[in-house]
Amino acid sequence: MQKLQNRSGSGLVTLPKGFLERDGLLDESGEPDEAHLTVDRLDERAYVVRVCDGDVPELSECEAIQRLAAERILDEDVLGKRQGE
Repeated sequence: MQKLQNRSGSGLVTLPKGFLERDGLLDESGEPDEAHLTVDRLDERAYVVRVCDGDVPELSECEAIQRLAAERILDEDVLGKRQGE
């Protein structure tokens, strides 16, 4: 779990180095490489951080968001009730 820190009045959180390595965001010496990121607020206490190479696509075009939405749809019946309720 990461800790929210205060940096000049803004919230700061670190990304685990293993995640950065997995996504190719470390330089040859193993330090974070320069990258542009965007933060979207999904809901109360829920945020999405994305690395952006140029244009920032709509959040609804993000594969992970689409996958979560599809899982939610599959988990509900036509009346919006969760399976097993």
